[in-house]
Order: sequence, then structure tokens, then C-alpha cells
Amino acid sequence: MAETDPEKQKAKQGEELSGAPMPAETIDSRPAVLVVDDDPAICALFRRMLSRRPFTVLTAATGPAALDTVQRERGRIDVALVDFNLGAEENGLELLKKLRAIDDEIVGVVLTGQATLDNAVAAFQMGIYDFIQKPVAWDPLVAMLDRAVEYRRLVRENKRYQLQLENRVREQNAALFRALEEVKESYQFTLEAMAAMLDAREQKTGEHSKRVTAMALVLAREMGASPAEVQTIKTGALLHDIGKIAVPDSILLKPGALTPEERAIMRQHAQVGYDIIQSSPVLRPAAEIVLSHHERYDGAGYPRGLKGAEICLGARIFAVIDTYDAIRADRSYSKGRSAKEAVEEILRHRGTQFDPAVVDALLRCQAGIEEISREPHTERTP
Repeated sequence: MAETDPEKQKAKQGEELSGAPMPAETIDSRPAVLVVDDDPAICALFRRMLSRRPFTVLTAATGPAALDTVQRERGRIDVALVDFNLGAEENGLELLKKLRAIDDEIVGVVLTGQATLDNAVAAFQMGIYDFIQKPVAWDPLVAMLDRAVEYRRLVRENKRYQLQLENRVREQNAALFRALEEVKESYQFTLEAMAAMLDAREQKTGEHSKRVTAMALVLAREMGASPAEVQTIKTGALLHDIGKIAVPDSILLKPGALTPEERAIMRQHAQVGYDIIQSSPVLRPAAEIVLSHHERYDGAGYPRGLKGAEICLGARIFAVIDTYDAIRADRSYSKGRSAKEAVEEILRHRGTQFDPAVVDALLRCQAGIEEISREPHTERTP
């Protein structure tokens, strides 16, 4: 005859719960719920009731057991139902915080038989999805779990979308960066081609402008120029003689001394070069170097007779470098002079033709400049 005494059935259930541990729980394809309660009877009840619905149920009686379960099943548990009071040593809210530190997509729900306004506020302030009071009404609980599972699905979808969006943005940024680099390379190639054509017109090797540019950058960095200033000096040095495009060959290529009238036309190249490039917003900062690279520190230069700091730093740097290169360069009718002679010549004009601070910086970084100067080059005519 079947046992009908409720008390005996309850005792039998308790014996079953306190017996040998149940087989290890595993997650199948259904939504997974982790129940954490220090009462084995309640864990068994939740397992039995929720397993009848479309849920896989895992249970844990302590915080460490719950943490082990989430660690083992990371990313696979949808909802954690945690008792607010897990015993004297543990707090459900603190445990949920630790669980979410392992898997931040777990939806946290608090179970309690002693609901208070303070407990509810504390739970919601830390991002708990819902707050369920014992004894539990099963149909509302299942409806809440369905919503929680859907909420987690939406959170995961949103994270995936955000990740995809970030990946697309990174890919587009990388493509844009590559395109900009190609534009910069094309732009730099164009500037170097222009400078080479000007050098070739003067029957030089086409390396003069590139060489003095490289030397000017060494000196600019020695003087602590900012990256923006270095870029401006690079462009200004490369295009310093672009205005000579307007100088007739009869003057530009004249082997002998120039007449005063011819010298006046030649001197116009600084202003012409400035007029050519200053209309470009990109080249405008370098235009001042083009205009001022024949100014002298003592004010005796041209075209404006600027003096001292009135001359932009790039032009003061380039003036020293251009002279250094002119002394060191080999020509068809004479061999370039030594680095020592170049330095001595520049020192003779320290404070008159050249900025003393720039000359001093040249002495500090001459080894680097000389390394560039020694690269093979020659100028066929003066």
C-alpha cells in the first residue's frame, strides 16, 4: 500500500536530499538557470519545478560552489537565482557581484523570505534584474525567467552588434589610414618631383633639394622643433627654390657673374616661390621659409631685410644648411671643401649672416649632417 502520511513523505524526502550527492549537472540546449540557496530542500524543489518547464536547472548551496559552477560553465548560464541570505558568512548581493565578475552577461535575480524596501533598493542599485519574495508563485516566476532569458539574449545580441560595429569602424579606419598614407606618399612624391625638376633645370643631379632637406631636419630636431615645425621645415627646404621656375635660363644658367639687373631678377625667386605656394592651405606654413631663406640674421638679406627672430626658425635653419651644403658639394670645376672648412666659414658669419643658436646646434649635430653630406652627389655646373 502506498505511503500517504505527509510527515513520513517529508522525512523520506529529507533522507534522499541528505544522502549521496547527485550526479554532476550539465547544461543542454535549453535556457540555463542557476539556483543558489543554502536549503537543500529548496534547491531540489526549484530543480523539480523548473525542469518541467523549458529550463536546465543547476543548483549550489554555497557561494564557492556557485562560483565554481559559473566558472566551469562560463557563458552558458542565463539566469542566477540567488537567496539574499546564504547564511551568516555570505550575502546574496555580494555573491551576484562576484558571479557577474566572472560572466557579466548573467542576469541576476534575488530570492528572499524577508523582503524590505532597503533590500530591494540595494538589489536594484547594483543592477539586479528582479527581486522575488518567498514563498515563490511558480507561474509568475517562470514568466519572469522567460523575460530574463530574453533580456540576456538581447544584451548578447547588442554586444555582438557593438563588436561587429567596432570591427567595421576599425576596418574602415584602417582603410582610411591606408588611403591617407597613399595620398601622403603621392603628395610627397609630387613635391620631390617638383624639386628634382628644378634641380635638373639648373643642371644639378636632382639630389640637392632632397639632401639639404634631410640635413635641415637633423638640425631642426636638434633645436627641439615640434613635429609640426619639422614637417613645415621639410616642405620649405624641399621647395626653397621653386620660384626659380620664373627665372630665365639666360640668367639661371649664366656661367659668369650676373649684372645688377640680372641679380635683381634672380632675387625675385624668393617672392615668386612664396606667391606660388602660399595660396595652398597645406603649403602655406612652408611658404614663409621659401620667402625668407635668403634673409640674414643682421638684417642685410632679402627680400624684406628681416632681422633676428623676425626671420622664421625654418629659414634661419635652412640658411645655415644651404651654406654648409654649398661648401661641401663637389662641382665640375672644383672639389667640395672639407667639413672643417665649412664649419669655419659658418662660424665666421655667426651673429651676422647666421643665427648664433642655429650655428651652435649645427656644431652639436654635425656628425649626423655630415653623414648625409657624404652621400654620393655632384653638381655639374655652378
